[in-house]
Amino acid sequence: MILKIYTILRIFFFILFLIISFYASKFYEGSIFIFGVYCSSFVGMIFYLTDRKSSYFEIFFSSYLFLGFWFKYVFSLILYDGSVFDSGQINSKKIDDILVIGTLVAITCIAASFAYKQFINRDFIKKVESKERSFFEIFYLNNRILILSFFFTSVIVAALLNHQFGIYQRGFITSSEVPYFFQNLLKWLLLFGFTTFSCFLIHVEILNQKKLNFYTVIISLFEILISYTSMLSRSFVINAMSLMVPLYQRSIKLKKNYDSFFYIFFVIALLSTAISVYTVNYLRLAKLDSIKIDWNNINNPSSQIPSDTQLKIEKYKFQLPEKKALVRNTKALTEKKLTSNDVTNFIIINRWIGIDSLILVHNSKKTSFDLFFKSLKEKKKQNTENTFYEKTFGLSSDKINISTNKVLLKGNTLPGIITFLYYSGNLYFVLISLFSIIIIFNIFELMVKKITHSNLIFACFLSNMIATRLFHFGYAPKESYLFLMSFLLSVALMVFLLKFKFLFINRK
Repeated sequence: MILKIYTILRIFFFILFLIISFYASKFYEGSIFIFGVYCSSFVGMIFYLTDRKSSYFEIFFSSYLFLGFWFKYVFSLILYDGSVFDSGQINSKKIDDILVIGTLVAITCIAASFAYKQFINRDFIKKVESKERSFFEIFYLNNRILILSFFFTSVIVAALLNHQFGIYQRGFITSSEVPYFFQNLLKWLLLFGFTTFSCFLIHVEILNQKKLNFYTVIISLFEILISYTSMLSRSFVINAMSLMVPLYQRSIKLKKNYDSFFYIFFVIALLSTAISVYTVNYLRLAKLDSIKIDWNNINNPSSQIPSDTQLKIEKYKFQLPEKKALVRNTKALTEKKLTSNDVTNFIIINRWIGIDSLILVHNSKKTSFDLFFKSLKEKKKQNTENTFYEKTFGLSSDKINISTNKVLLKGNTLPGIITFLYYSGNLYFVLISLFSIIIIFNIFELMVKKITHSNLIFACFLSNMIATRLFHFGYAPKESYLFLMSFLLSVALMVFLLKFKFLFINRK
């Protein structure tokens, strides 16, 4: 039943996106033909790369591209008179050249997916189920309630510690006396470790009990909710999908009716998303107000006339635009105190990375391979200095990095993988690199499935993390080795949990 619903929804949204594109065309001042091809290519891409044969990486990567290019630009035309936000306020009603590049990006994604599906033999990596239980599988199955209780308690404790000490929170760097090793361990647990363990628990139950356990899945869902809320991240819903998609695929193979299970799961995930977004927005705004007060106390303790910098900081609203920038079919933001709903309404369209940075870089006329290689040398800085992208393309005046004795507010504006590759100014380089990225990570996903006994949940989780990383790519790229190390540590942990055996234990 759910498969039929999914098929119907794909067709419904395909038609809906085309209708919205047709409506938005009346606001576009360039070539309607180019705009139509641009919209059609991205709508076709998201439809083709989300079918049943697509890899998890293709599903997530194409979704991010669709949101960053089609969704963001089309609704910027409809709601904001063509002004695209995040990489500054860019007036872009007529950007034919950019839309041509975007069209080629979408077509390349389709071509790479087609090549992967048609010419790479999936059978060369067989999905082998574990025939012999590992030590940790046996231990979990014999102590399930105890381990689930300890796991959930650990998640809560880690999240509370992260919230209390601000060890890892998006957009904020907090000075802490917590040992460096413990900080990195907690960060890895929140981003990778806990979810990796959740994937192990669900996978073991499916293999050995031949069923989906509702309570284990819900605990795993709440782990994501608690972890990401403590990190002040609003990406809970995307990470929840990395559970739902492979779980449904596994349920089909179990040949049991789990429709009610997934209906309930979807409702809980939807409610959790609302709770997460509201809570994170509230916490971020509260933290911003606290930082502003601390900054004023440090820099202007007795000043009667506020400085230009002070006025700029007082008006800072996480880069949300002023009333004059919002001109059509949307509630204007006034000088009233910013609320969680204000932030939510704006970020739904404008927080995605994609066409905004491509417009900025293309129009700068600074692109070259020298610039591309220069960007690779950037190092992470825990100070108020702007990033390479912000300094090179004129975003420094739009950014505010506030430093106090305790906290550094530093929300980096990112170009994303497509724009980062376009630093070179060579479209062939962009498209060949993009084609290779899709093929390489699709094959990597297959390898993960093989070495983890077809653990689809874990493979989906990792593919989502890779797609997310590429979507947010561009700041200190050479330090991606830290992400790679965390990533490989998760793979090593999963392999260890699934394959470690004591030789002296007899098994039937």
